[in-house]
Amino acid sequence: MYDAAVSENRRRAERLSSSARILWKRQGDDFLQLDRVRDVSAQGAFVVSDAVSEPDAALEFELHDEAGRALASGVAKVVRLGDGGMGIAFLDVTIDAAEVSQSMPPPRPPPPLPAAAPPLPTAPAATSDEWVAPQLEPLSVPPLDRVIIGIDLGTTNTCAAWVDERVGEGRPQIIPGRTGGNTIPTMINFDTDGRIHVGQRAADRQILYPRRTVYGSKRLIGRTWQPELAAEAQGHFAYPLGEAEGQRFGIDLGDQVVSMDAVAARVLREVRATAEDFLQREVRSAVITVPAYFSEVQREAVRRAAFMAELTVHRIVNEPTAAAVAYGHARGEEARVAVWDFGGGTFDFSVVDIRDERYEVVATGGDNFVGGADFDDELASMILERFLEAEGLEELEPTPQQIARLREAAELTKRALSVQSEFDVRLTDFAREPKRDLSVTITREDFEARTAPLVERTLTIARGVLLSASILPEEIDDVVLVGGTTRIPAVQRAVAELFGRRPSKRINPDEAVAHGAALLGHEISAGEGPVLLDLLPMTVGHAIDARRFVPVVKRNERLPCVEVLTFGGDLLGRIQVPLFQGESPDAAQNEYLCTVVVEDARLRDGERAQIRLSFDEHCLMAIDAFVERSGKPLEVTLDRERPLEDILQDLGAFDGPPAPEAWQLPETRISKVLGKLFGFFRKK
Repeated sequence: MYDAAVSENRRRAERLSSSARILWKRQGDDFLQLDRVRDVSAQGAFVVSDAVSEPDAALEFELHDEAGRALASGVAKVVRLGDGGMGIAFLDVTIDAAEVSQSMPPPRPPPPLPAAAPPLPTAPAATSDEWVAPQLEPLSVPPLDRVIIGIDLGTTNTCAAWVDERVGEGRPQIIPGRTGGNTIPTMINFDTDGRIHVGQRAADRQILYPRRTVYGSKRLIGRTWQPELAAEAQGHFAYPLGEAEGQRFGIDLGDQVVSMDAVAARVLREVRATAEDFLQREVRSAVITVPAYFSEVQREAVRRAAFMAELTVHRIVNEPTAAAVAYGHARGEEARVAVWDFGGGTFDFSVVDIRDERYEVVATGGDNFVGGADFDDELASMILERFLEAEGLEELEPTPQQIARLREAAELTKRALSVQSEFDVRLTDFAREPKRDLSVTITREDFEARTAPLVERTLTIARGVLLSASILPEEIDDVVLVGGTTRIPAVQRAVAELFGRRPSKRINPDEAVAHGAALLGHEISAGEGPVLLDLLPMTVGHAIDARRFVPVVKRNERLPCVEVLTFGGDLLGRIQVPLFQGESPDAAQNEYLCTVVVEDARLRDGERAQIRLSFDEHCLMAIDAFVERSGKPLEVTLDRERPLEDILQDLGAFDGPPAPEAWQLPETRISKVLGKLFGFFRKK
């Protein structure tokens, strides 16, 4: 009730006029009034004032709306913010239930399930140490008669679903989050006292603690740490990036660097707990979706995160493939569909042939750094520029708190401009010296002009995928839109112009991937399932001298597949093969996977050795080696400990053909500030 009530207070507070206020007791029975309070959440409120200057000062407070009605009261503490503002962090809150209940819907009870497992004991609250470096026993695969949920692990939001056999012939149903919504924000907040907040609780704390709130972690999960990539990526994150253990990306908290794998694990643990609360039974199995353009190490990182969350992954499925399953399930039709998957942080485009319950991916492509978050950054920068112009200011470098407020306003503006032609942006007490409110108007025309390069980027990818498969746009029977960014009118127009038809409205773009994953999980639990024929999204190869990249398994190869590398001559008893994944002729521009090390005395006697790369239907790689003539196995070690910089240095400078110029996100005013703010990186 507490979360739901405060969530409702937040929605009401966002609608309040500038007379909304907080009263707090400072001396005796006197209450000091603060007007124009914004950003009220379950964790606290954001204000700008000099009234209380002592950090951690204890307060008694009351929260009122514009009509003077009390919404909540309790005890709080003062948090000083970098832009001269003040945060009020709630410690103990009493909700005025009568006021809140007037506008709150009745709580939705969980569905009654037959033969459910007995209630699970309440697990103790997790500390950071429990999940940053978990010590878990290997998981055994549970009986298939238990529920297998489908999880769409998104960049911005995560959605889970299950198949309810009591509805028709069994239809996928969304598992609601703890606060009633259909999704859980893919966000983690690390409190200064060691507590960890996940989902909506983390989102509520983002404005107060932007440097300790992780968002967009899916973009960097599993990726190998490179200073150049970190410098480029930092401009899109309001928290400092750092190198975590195993040469992975993570958030730098000062005393430790927490990997993006661990962040995903905590989100998946929250999803599992939410599903167990809703279904009233144990949940330990899942089908998890990933972007089609994820590399092998990123897929492995998702599987590792699921292991840390005590989930058995029965299948890793590409998001466009899962959406195609949701589109074609139980319809008995034949169609060639194009899946336009444009989410919060990634873009995928796949062409899928559907024949009854057979789903064959014909071609695929994408970009893991184009998504709705980039539209938000462009809008946030535009809002800031309009504010500076209106106030006659040449420059203002926003603080992390101001950037968080701008990004929140930008997301609201983006949603509004999807249904109306213009939107008035209001941020009270945005600047302090002198005090100024931010008030600007953004039109849809302005927004579309500013973000046209992002839309064009997706068109370029889609045209390239069609060309690689020798498919004409008119040969596509239907176009399926997936992901929240496809709600932008300019995106829908671009898709319609490319294919000469309006996209399908058959499936919900926000829920299609989770529905498809749930359908796959349900059919796996029944011992059957559709035939999924997928492709390798990016070329896998090895690096040789002069940093040249030699392809071994090429992009769009049908899965599962096997390729063999043969090595002869004087091997001196040892082979070292650095593996990369990508399309650039320069190995350094591709994603580093690992270094394959084979050591055996037989390699000194002129024996030829073969290294075999095998990819299963999940696109996960297995590596083994053997003596070519006898077929006897050789021991293989996969080394990820040696720094990538050392490997590239040993390979020497690149002297191959020039690589095509890589597309980069447009630099925004916000990205420049964040890049400057966190212009250093910390290794662990």
